[in-house]
Amino acid sequence: MNLPDSVRSYLDRQRFPYILIPYPANEALEQVGEKLDIPTRRIVRAVLLQDANGLLMAILPYSHILDFSLLCQLRELEPEPLYGNEALQFFQGRGCKGDSRPPLPAAFGLPALVDSSLPGEGELYFESGSGDSLIRMASRDFGSLLDQARWGQFSIPAEDLDFLTNQQTLTPQNLTSLTNRYTPTPARAGLESITELPAVPKTVQELLALQADPARSIQEVLRLAEQDASRAAQLVYWARAPLHGFNGAVDSLATAVERVLGPEKALALLIGSSMAQTFRMPVGGPVGLQAVWQHSIYCATLVGELVKLLPEPLGVNPGLAYLSGLLHDFGYLVLAQVLPARFYLLNRFLTVNRQVPINDAERHVMGVDHEHIGAWLMQSWNLPEEVYSAVRWHHGEDSTHPHAAYSNLVLIANRLLHYVGLGEEHNNRLPALAMFTLGLTREQALTAVGQVHASMAELENLCAVLPLPEES
Repeated sequence: MNLPDSVRSYLDRQRFPYILIPYPANEALEQVGEKLDIPTRRIVRAVLLQDANGLLMAILPYSHILDFSLLCQLRELEPEPLYGNEALQFFQGRGCKGDSRPPLPAAFGLPALVDSSLPGEGELYFESGSGDSLIRMASRDFGSLLDQARWGQFSIPAEDLDFLTNQQTLTPQNLTSLTNRYTPTPARAGLESITELPAVPKTVQELLALQADPARSIQEVLRLAEQDASRAAQLVYWARAPLHGFNGAVDSLATAVERVLGPEKALALLIGSSMAQTFRMPVGGPVGLQAVWQHSIYCATLVGELVKLLPEPLGVNPGLAYLSGLLHDFGYLVLAQVLPARFYLLNRFLTVNRQVPINDAERHVMGVDHEHIGAWLMQSWNLPEEVYSAVRWHHGEDSTHPHAAYSNLVLIANRLLHYVGLGEEHNNRLPALAMFTLGLTREQALTAVGQVHASMAELENLCAVLPLPEES
């Protein structure tokens, strides 16, 4: 619970009493609040913004989302959020640990806007910068720290999303006006513009046909892999990762496919990277190109480790399970291409409203979930039913469809990835029914995470060398 020097020295100078409350470093702030019985309206959060005058900090309750129309009126300029990595770099460059963002603008030399919905009585709680503790302070004292800031109303309760995402109110006619209000710039695309999906490329057709052929040979896989030198090099690079436990030298594509990866995993990587090349999407942001690819690679790898622990009677195909993990979030690539303006807004909404569950944000801004669109893509491109099911149901905890093992594996992997900083921020609880039906124990699941954690350097390198769609 060591506070950053910038935070500690600032608070010492202000001489207001405060108490440090510890919490596990890998727990989301929302879960910490639940365990400590702290109402989210009493948890303060900071959002970094920038406009023509530079950086500024918006301060509001954890329970609220930004209203950009009101924010622009207060500032008289149109602020834009800093993307996750930029905001992280700002705070970490000033000694903060993990993703902790103390709402103390004066400590960092920033001007501030403070939402008037912050409680004026009682106590408030906020991140200390240590990554494993909250600061508890009297509301009046915290308000005194912000006496140089500009106060006003620029947020609404996040619970209002229940109304905004209601199927009766979320019509094409009013979706644009709602989106304009709670996102930085106007959206022009609507759900009605999704009339068709991109055609499946010839390379992907060939790979999928080979993947579906039980009589395929290693030579056929090698032939397709050799058609693209960069992808062939990636397979060799990936095969060299210690995660595979191969002790010999991987000095050729044939060795990588035949002796290390196997044809199924090699095909999965080729299919995933080839499919991604079909789409254009922004690089940055919580659901931008880099984040989606990184999460996909980690998820597929963890699914692969979990499959090794499954009882044989389940009959899960390791290659299809790996492919399911790799493609489960490809709905984002579709949304980025067919609704680019609205996807741009979703990225920014998630950047400044990290406390809102991503599915709620998608329904609010896009009017559709990425798993629905992703499943549509899988069906349209004739991917295996196992992969379709995983993409469609990977957020469902009570899946009982014929291929539920695949969606359950992806669901569990997504929850477990929280332990390496890439999972569902709002829910890292392992789904009991999915764990039971797969015959997995918590200890086994954590062992699989440990394997992935030990290979993070290789996984990061793989994320960097895989071919990615061009930025739109």
